[in-house]
Amino acid sequence: MSVASFQADGGAFARTFHSDSPELDQNDCSSAYDDSGGEIGISPAGRVVDLSRITYTYESEALPVLHDVSLTVERGEFVLILGPSGCGKSTLLHLMNGSVPHLMGGTLKGSATICGKVVADTKVPDFATDVGMVFQDPDAQIINTRVRDEVCFGLENLCKPVDEIMKRQAEALEFVGLSDLGDRSIFELSGGQKQRVSIAAVLAARPSLLVLDEPTANLDPAGMAEVFAVLARLNREHGTTIIMVEHRVDELADKVSRVVMMDRGTIVFDGSPRAAFSSRKVVHSEEANVVPTASWFPQVSEFGMDLAQAANTQLRTAQVPLSVEEAVALCSTLSAAPMQREIPPETQARRATEPLLSIRSLSFGYDRRAPILKDVNFELESNRIVALLGRNGSGKTTLARMLVGINETPAGVIHLGGKDISKLGAREIAAEVGYVFQNPDHQFVTDQVDEEVAYGLRVRGFADSEVARRVEDVLSVVDLARYRHRSPFSLSLGERRRLSVATMMVLEPRLLVLDEPTIGQDHERAQQLMGLMARLRERYSTTILMITHDVRLVAEWADRALVLRSGEIAFDGAPIELFAQSALLQSTGLLPPPIYEVSRRLSELGSNGGLKPVLSSQALVAALAAASQGRV
Repeated sequence: MSVASFQADGGAFARTFHSDSPELDQNDCSSAYDDSGGEIGISPAGRVVDLSRITYTYESEALPVLHDVSLTVERGEFVLILGPSGCGKSTLLHLMNGSVPHLMGGTLKGSATICGKVVADTKVPDFATDVGMVFQDPDAQIINTRVRDEVCFGLENLCKPVDEIMKRQAEALEFVGLSDLGDRSIFELSGGQKQRVSIAAVLAARPSLLVLDEPTANLDPAGMAEVFAVLARLNREHGTTIIMVEHRVDELADKVSRVVMMDRGTIVFDGSPRAAFSSRKVVHSEEANVVPTASWFPQVSEFGMDLAQAANTQLRTAQVPLSVEEAVALCSTLSAAPMQREIPPETQARRATEPLLSIRSLSFGYDRRAPILKDVNFELESNRIVALLGRNGSGKTTLARMLVGINETPAGVIHLGGKDISKLGAREIAAEVGYVFQNPDHQFVTDQVDEEVAYGLRVRGFADSEVARRVEDVLSVVDLARYRHRSPFSLSLGERRRLSVATMMVLEPRLLVLDEPTIGQDHERAQQLMGLMARLRERYSTTILMITHDVRLVAEWADRALVLRSGEIAFDGAPIELFAQSALLQSTGLLPPPIYEVSRRLSELGSNGGLKPVLSSQALVAALAAASQGRV
């Protein structure tokens, strides 16, 4: 846990629940009060955040990460901050509790006032009861081993009376839906439950402002929905002011009141969600490449723009759909014309005569009395992209580690290219199977990009000429040739992710395993990575097995989906067949992509010419256009 997150977590939220102080009128936020009712700061009526021309530069950096940023947030707003990685979003959040500049150093220019306190003159601990911070990984923020102890921890550090502590923790746990889990061990909770405990811990301190930095990055879709539902209720029923950075906007767009878009340290858009998602714009990635902001648009908003274009009409801002229900309603008001580009017919892939990978009756557990994997059976063919899904703790990573020999494999159970993997050495397995970790930094062993790519070849005794040829080839494929002499750790996150893939690609593995490759990345970066995987498959006939929670990614890229439930294979088939099984989705913590839900509901209406559920906006618009032609 970082110093910033530790000090911010100690207690952070103001009057979320009913106030015990008669002096504080819940409808008047012109003053901030301490717990004795005394006035501690004055701000313009209702203003929680007031930033004017903020420029911030980290120590030892030449260029500012924030440049001339001005932003005001009124009480009761729910603000979503979007932007490509490296644009300054997280730095802006750290300004909200004084971590910037007091803990992170650097130079801060401009005027920043949070909850009536001037940031430059207020230390981080003095924001503890004003600003609550919730971060990406609940495990990095939770300190105690029992749920109730975690919620009480901040209040104990604030020296609150015991009766008040118990009252507040009970209120906070009830609000996040965990009233019955107060005595439960943290280690027994799901990811979504842990993040709700983190939120309860800051709510107990009754902060005025809730700040969240990608709080659902490590959660499965069901856990994400739990967190978003709690936040929406906080804002709607209690008027809690929320500022959040989040890339997963499909289930969030209709819950926020305002969207702020950032690009290269500046604010380039500030307005309503419908205005934000009404037109395609461009910003810049960490590598300074142009990135369409539609990369992190809600899928239903993208569909609205595509449908309007097909209908040769202008989509008014008020018409921009933010939810599945609104997208379905939009279809009744727009008559789509035929699209020029036809959806190519589906082709049946030829079945390999012999599977690349075969798993038969695999059971495994670190403790034999509690198996993690139970009677797992499946085969993988060459030249496929296969998604492995399931709740946190369902056995996905355990299975992946068995494929690369990290976990000991029983004899006769896993065969790779017809060979029993239990009889192969680590080098033999590595020649056939590559493994890309969640965090690319965990894989780097040299201090130069080209040497990093060459490392695996050199330790296997490849000739220098062959090493040079392969390294040049792979660096070109992953677009890192211009950085060949740089340190891996000097690259951006997206570049480091590509480098980690390159270190495996250069070995030309027959199977490449990606463990949560898109965690913490926006949709554009995920698309770039999957485009790289498609090129790898095309060039080397490699099979990609990706462990992921991103159902939208699965719908767009995967040929096949495997779902683990409590260590057993609960589903094996095409993604579109998976999303049709609502009971299975619910039991495995998954949600169908929004565009699938739109098409499913339209098909149930029965007025669209036999339309069937689809997985992309383009396919749905084409189907609606065809149905429209049939009615003419």
